[in-house]
Formats: sequence, structure tokens, C-alpha cells
Amino acid sequence: MIALALVLPVVASCATMGRFSPGRDNFEQGRALFNQGKFADSVPYFERATRQDPDLAEAYLYLGRAHVSQSHWREAIQPLRTAFRLSPRGMQQEIMSVLIDATFAAALNDLKLGGNPPAPERPPDKEIL
Repeated sequence: MIALALVLPVVASCATMGRFSPGRDNFEQGRALFNQGKFADSVPYFERATRQDPDLAEAYLYLGRAHVSQSHWREAIQPLRTAFRLSPRGMQQEIMSVLIDATFAAALNDLKLGGNPPAPERPPDKEIL
């Protein structure tokens, strides 16, 4: 009986270890916001989760999906590519569909802008005295 009491907590902690990986809390908070339609609010949580756990494929997928949901096509591409690379084969087809949509939409958006993507903002040059 004593042995069972000592072994049970160890076994229980091993069973739940995967759920408490670094970044998991931020991912779960981001996913809750995402599921409420608060896509912009969810982005910082997914970004934090990917920094805390660079192998958390779900965080990259939801980060990409949050950008797609806001029509931020270019921003969606890299996290979706990373999610594809990290995901098991069963998820890759779903991710590839979203990635293709984001890439196609980014290209169409560029065409609407006259073939040139918007130039990144750059701080003004300092005057040399």
C-alpha cells in the first residue's frame, strides 16, 4: 500500500508532463482569444509561445491562422511554413491548404498594389553635419 502511494504521484506526473511544456500556457491563452474571434489580441500570446517553445507546431499554426484571419497574408507565411515543418504528416495537409491560401492572397494583394509590395518603413536618415 505504501509503495502504491509513492509510485502513483510519479506516474501521474509523467502522464501530464507533455501538457506543461514551455509556452503551453501562452498558447492556450492565445487559442482562447482566437476562438473568441479576437485574432489581433491572440497574436502576442502565440508569438510568446513560439519563443518559449520553438518546437510547438500548434503555436506556429495558430499564429499563421491569426494573421490570415486579419488579412495579414505576408505575416502568415513564415509561421505556417514552420508549423508545416514541425507537424506530423496528418496535420501537414491542413497546414499546406492554409499556407497556399496565404501565399496566393499575398501575391494577389501585391498585384492590386501595382506589382510592388509595400516598402518597409525606414527611419529617416540622419543629417551629417
